[in-house]
Amino acid sequence: MSKRFHVSLYTARILAFTACIIILVPATSFSQPLTANKEKFLGCGTGSSIFRYLDSYWNQVTPGNDGKWGSVENIRGIYNWTNLDKIYGYTISRGLLYKHHTLVWGSQQPAWLSGLDTAAQRDAVTKWINAVGARYPMMTMIDVVNEPLHTPLPTYMNALGGSGTTGWDWVITAFSLARTACAPGVKLILNDYNILSSATSTTNFLAIITLLKDRGLIDGIGVQGHYFEFRSDIGATGGYVYDIPTLKANLDRLTATGLPVYITEFDVDEPIDANQLAQYKIYFPIFWGNPGVKGITLWGYIQDDVWSSHPNTYLIRTDGTERPALTWLRTFLVTPPTPVPVSPLAATNVDRAARLVWRQSDSAKAYRVQVSALRAFQTIMVDSVVTDTTIHLPVLDAGMTYYWRVAASNTFGTSEFSAISAFTTGTQTFAGHETSPVPAAFSVAQNYPNPFNPSTVIAYEVPNAAHVRIRVYDRLGRECVRLVDKAQTAGAHTVTLDAGTWPSGVYFYRVEAGDKSVVKTMVLVK
Repeated sequence: MSKRFHVSLYTARILAFTACIIILVPATSFSQPLTANKEKFLGCGTGSSIFRYLDSYWNQVTPGNDGKWGSVENIRGIYNWTNLDKIYGYTISRGLLYKHHTLVWGSQQPAWLSGLDTAAQRDAVTKWINAVGARYPMMTMIDVVNEPLHTPLPTYMNALGGSGTTGWDWVITAFSLARTACAPGVKLILNDYNILSSATSTTNFLAIITLLKDRGLIDGIGVQGHYFEFRSDIGATGGYVYDIPTLKANLDRLTATGLPVYITEFDVDEPIDANQLAQYKIYFPIFWGNPGVKGITLWGYIQDDVWSSHPNTYLIRTDGTERPALTWLRTFLVTPPTPVPVSPLAATNVDRAARLVWRQSDSAKAYRVQVSALRAFQTIMVDSVVTDTTIHLPVLDAGMTYYWRVAASNTFGTSEFSAISAFTTGTQTFAGHETSPVPAAFSVAQNYPNPFNPSTVIAYEVPNAAHVRIRVYDRLGRECVRLVDKAQTAGAHTVTLDAGTWPSGVYFYRVEAGDKSVVKTMVLVK
């Protein structure tokens, strides 16, 4: 697909967050990217004229149009690197990740190639790949071949070996040339679109990946992630929406290769802010929450520097203000990702005092675990908060199927619950089953989620049996509710506050156990 970026100069500055937003949603500083110090990057595609606010939000850059062969060598033997040098220089000088886009593609290639014989075409493409590798040695990764399944094949395909014995010899040759030309450590990427919505497309993509992987020629998988790959625009004639479980299943097939997956050109093209926000909330977490996805690149980020065929993908307006999707994204990225259950998964004959285990979520401070005898969780048998990635359950009934899920939380918010996992108990209870340790000291966790609407959970630990009181007050010090007022045993406890009828605002909760007490703040946002 032809993706053309256009640029213009800007004069406005980003507006500061209002005091209300600062209170209700702790904001990430504008002085560093949104995903600074995280395992995954969040980057953007951009043109060559301006980079306003870029390094205040993003820590990876892909040239939108300036890195394509047709842009650089429009006249044979004459390379115009000016625009690409600007993007590369800006990126490297600020310590950001640079991904080149792209070496071999059936679109936006030099027109003069079609007039050359096979030998001359091979020489030209080899020189082009060598030139990029030599000029940009500090690039992090590179789209070696772009859209082999969906774009007309390059006019010079036969010069690279054509289909050959593998069916994809020309792709293998391109990656071999790139491996030789690029500096050691540069990751070679295969990139395409319309992959995840179809099991057949995913299978075909995996066939090429396997050929490259077997030869040690590929270091990562690129899935573009344009909005139109998942659904039509809201209100479009003949609208379509692809099945989300299918998207997730095919993404899992790619990550199962062991290669890192990158969402290379993510966007949501909706002119109405509320619609763009709603679609970001649906699709962005699918990718960010998958452990095998190591980075996402937004295909354009600012209003006058986007793909002209899809002009409403931007997140920052020309005047520097943020669209609601970006405001949401800021908070989402500091909220822990959804945990991934480890065990038991569809297991039978499980110890009646089952031990549940899940993967650690980045930046999580606590986990909420729920267990039910019903898949829909209409009734919940266990609803506990722990700080570890495992929990021992109380003794369950024998020969019963149970369902469990877990969510992660920190001071910024709470993730979605994980996929539901099931297990069936046996008849035995391990005699040496560990009991929960007695807490060493009185402690009270921050309520989760916070901000919340309409309910939140308060977790606390008492080292000795004591009379426990938990009361909630409004900002004027008036008692709103007494959640607990009774004797409790030593150990970990939780209590849920339902504030469905309360007005939005700041509240305080006081937890007393004997002569000990702690006061913390919570925020209700409706």
